[in-house]
Amino acid sequence: MAEPKAIIHEFDTPDLQPPPAAPAPGFECDVCGQQFEGEPAGSGLFMWTRGDEVRFEEPPLCETCAQNVTLDALTRFEVEEEEEG
Repeated sequence: MAEPKAIIHEFDTPDLQPPPAAPAPGFECDVCGQQFEGEPAGSGLFMWTRGDEVRFEEPPLCETCAQNVTLDALTRFEVEEEEEG
C-alpha cells in the first residue's frame, strides 16, 4: 500500500495567506539558547560605543546560566582581590 502524499497549498494572493506564526512565548537564554517562560533569572550586560553614543543591552539569562555567570564573576573578583593585596 502506497503512503499518502502531503498536499502543499501555495497562495498567490496575499490576502488569503494564513497569518505568520506567533513568536515563541518567553525568552531565549543568551548563553545556552534555551527557551524559557516567565521572568529571566538574570541578564548579561553588553556596552558599546559608536562615536559619542553609548549603547547598552541586557540579554536575558535562564536560571542555570545566571547562577554560573554570577559565580564566575564573584570568583574572578576574589582572585583579583587576592592578587592585589
